Order: sequence, then structure tokens, then C-alpha cells
Amino acid sequence: MKRGWRIGLAIVPALLLVGCESEPEGQLLEVAPYRTACIGVGPMECLQVRRDGEESYSLFYSKIEGFEFESGYQYTLRVKVTPVKDAPTDASSERYTLLEVVEKADVNQQEAP
Repeated sequence: MKRGWRIGLAIVPALLLVGCESEPEGQLLEVAPYRTACIGVGPMECLQVRRDGEESYSLFYSKIEGFEFESGYQYTLRVKVTPVKDAPTDASSERYTLLEVVEKADVNQQEAP
């Protein structure tokens, strides 16, 4: 009987470790392959972005630090979102920093028959 307890006590911590796998840091953003005209402080070109689980794209007025957009590519990015204290009224209250380019797909590439 004591031996069964010892085995059980050895298994419980292992099971807890398996259940504690955390989600990767950051937030997933899908970036459309082309910018679109928008108006922020003035006329500009905005990225079109949708967050994980959203169906439609929305205009993205902010910059993603460390990310260089190339037209014609569909991106899935993992970004860190940090609140900006005392942000000016005409600026974003969040700072976006690239953690990882999860996927970059050429939308103009045609598959060979």
C-alpha cells in the first residue's frame, strides 16, 4: 500500500507540469497583403489587420516596431501589446512590438498545374 502512494506522489507533479504549458506570449495579428488609404492625423496608408478570431479586417493606424511590411504578402504576426501612459490624444494608447513573423505568404504566387 505504501508503494502505491509513492508512485502516485511521483505522478501528480508530472501531470501538473503537463497541464501548465502556457500560451506563447503576445497576440496574433493577421495583416492583409495591401495597405489602404485612411485618414489619421492626415491622409496616410494604413495596414489592414484582424485579430485572432475576427472575420473582417480593420484599419490599423499604429506602427508595429520591428516589422517591415512588404506589399503582396499576407502575414500572421505575434506581437507584444504594451499600454502607453499619457499618450497624446492623436496617438495610440498601445505600443505594438513584433515578437515573431509566424507566417508570410505571397498572395501573387500562382500554383503550378
